Amino acid sequence: MNFKVSFLQSKVGRRFFFLFFLCALLPIFLLSYISYNRVVDQLEEQSYTRLQRETKAYGLGVYDRLVRAENDLEYIAKSFFTEGGILTNDISAELGNQSNILLNVSTVSSNGQLATYWGTLEAELITNLITDVHLLSLKPFILDSVQKDDIGRFFIGINIYSNDKRAYTIVGEIRSDFLWGVGEQHLLPPMTDLLVFNDQGESVVGTVVESISEYRLLEKEQSSKKRYVFHFELGGETFWGSVTNVFFESRYQPTGWKIMLAQKRADMMSALDEFRTTFPLIITLFLLIILYLYVRFICKALEPLNILKSATKRIAQQDFTTQVDIQGDDEFADLGTAFNTMTHKIDQQFHTMETVNEIDRAILSSIDKVAIIHTALRRLRQSVFNCDIVLFARTAEHSDEFLKVYIQKGRRTDDPTIKYFNINNNERKNLFSSDIKYKIFHRKKELPSFLENEVAKSVNQYLGLPITIKDNVQRILLIGWNEQYDLTKSELDQSRQIADQISVALSNSHLVENLEKLASGTIEALARTVDAKSLWTAGHSERVAELSGKVAKAMGFSEEKIDLVKRGGLMHDVGKIGISLLILDKPDRLTDEEYEEIKTHPSIGAKILEPIDAFGDILTMVEQHHERYDGDGYPHGLKGEDIDINARILAVVDVWDALVSNRPYRDGWVYERARNLVMDGSGTHFDPEVVNVFLAVIEELN
Repeated sequence: MNFKVSFLQSKVGRRFFFLFFLCALLPIFLLSYISYNRVVDQLEEQSYTRLQRETKAYGLGVYDRLVRAENDLEYIAKSFFTEGGILTNDISAELGNQSNILLNVSTVSSNGQLATYWGTLEAELITNLITDVHLLSLKPFILDSVQKDDIGRFFIGINIYSNDKRAYTIVGEIRSDFLWGVGEQHLLPPMTDLLVFNDQGESVVGTVVESISEYRLLEKEQSSKKRYVFHFELGGETFWGSVTNVFFESRYQPTGWKIMLAQKRADMMSALDEFRTTFPLIITLFLLIILYLYVRFICKALEPLNILKSATKRIAQQDFTTQVDIQGDDEFADLGTAFNTMTHKIDQQFHTMETVNEIDRAILSSIDKVAIIHTALRRLRQSVFNCDIVLFARTAEHSDEFLKVYIQKGRRTDDPTIKYFNINNNERKNLFSSDIKYKIFHRKKELPSFLENEVAKSVNQYLGLPITIKDNVQRILLIGWNEQYDLTKSELDQSRQIADQISVALSNSHLVENLEKLASGTIEALARTVDAKSLWTAGHSERVAELSGKVAKAMGFSEEKIDLVKRGGLMHDVGKIGISLLILDKPDRLTDEEYEEIKTHPSIGAKILEPIDAFGDILTMVEQHHERYDGDGYPHGLKGEDIDINARILAVVDVWDALVSNRPYRDGWVYERARNLVMDGSGTHFDPEVVNVFLAVIEELN
């Protein structure tokens, strides 16, 4: 698995990690540190306490063994001596063989005479060790002899009194291995050394390889404030030691012994050293595991957030089909579901807006109601509500007993099919109700017969949206699904919005159509007014308009431009209203003055139409239709491409109609003669390209 810390690039990730460090890692670290110190202190204190207890226990053991040695010596003393004298050597030897504590026994008489009964005991040693204090003591006394590089020798003595006077003193040498528990009878705790110093500070017992000769040479440093445990350096090793306070004085004459048990620090603190080594490693490993798991958790937790962030950016780029896949049963999964629902609704809303905009564009680009219906049905079928069929039904123009139905089934851009169906009065009332905004039709209930039997038998549900135009409900939009589809309020509002937009579009189409009819009627009325002024020009403007439209169509003009040419043809001679009827109907040729007046009619026509905005696009045709291609025309003498192309078409058609029509001063020309004149004027009077197209058109007409 790749371990990444890319989450630190996220502000939320850094915040999570900071909170984790502050609330988890830092407290764990502090608690571990405190626990570590507490455990170390506790282990040290336990080690101190154990050493001190072992020292006290050992001191009591020494005291107990001294008592046993004392008891043996008293028994021997009672067995050796009688009130009147000393026992024989044979008996004393037998008693000596029975003792496993005392190595030898000697007596010192009241006059200072020394006698040894078994073992070897130097008289000089005993004489040097025993003092008057010892001989006058009422308590047993203990003697020690310092030995270099060895354990010293230890003696116990008892003064025997007779008639309140000391009769003699008996002294026995105690076995060192018995008294101190070293050697064969090892009584020291494991890994523990023994150091014993006499009242003069001299070392009398030492199990350490390199012993201390005097107690005062031992540089001690107290290790515990609560307990008298100290450490010292010896032979390159650090020792911890504890001195016992056994009260020998309660039974014996003061000895001045200092009994010390010492342990090497390495042995005594092995558990502590191991703890100091392993605990930080365990805590570090524990923290690393926690850190790893938490980082994994953060990465896992931030993954849905990153998915949502990326998806939101796509939404910002208008990719409203974006969906996210967030697994789990937590709030992120709920958020992902809500996000998908939101994007679906946004996508539907935008599709609805696009459909409405498409309908709007259809209105702006065409006044054809059929085109508006086709566009609306195609867009509804392609994008809205995942429907299976869309229909637009209206009563037929010729009879209310028939329905004209536009049907859009497929998702392709093909135009809807159109069918006619019979409809009875009840079905018409059920469909075209002005009291409702929408109505749900089910196959099993209230489904009109034409929907049930002939349109789409697999459709089980329709949403009907009545459309009102001019306060009449004679149209309905039907959206159908093959399966049960539960429409939300938002979807119902969106569908109603689309239906209302279609209603507005069709109403505007009616208005535009009526305006177009009004404008066309106005133009035709003006044209007929001009033509009606003179008997000889009757029908001229209409013929020019019709033929000019055919020429424009042959030249590849759009329908809009063809209509423009036709309107210009109808109005091209409107300026003749300002010309005297005497000139227009004069049977003879016109004089120069009369011809100059005739030449003013294009400018007059432009001035007449100029105030009317609806005629603004035909002013150039009206004003320029008598301009010549070679520049000899009027009223401005324009030449070639400077002349409007529509005016160049009118120029040819106007002359042609004037030639072939009867005039007051002549009869109309025959076809061949007029055709030849037009051909002769190509390049001078007329645009050659227009002439070629015009000749092809009249050739086809004739």
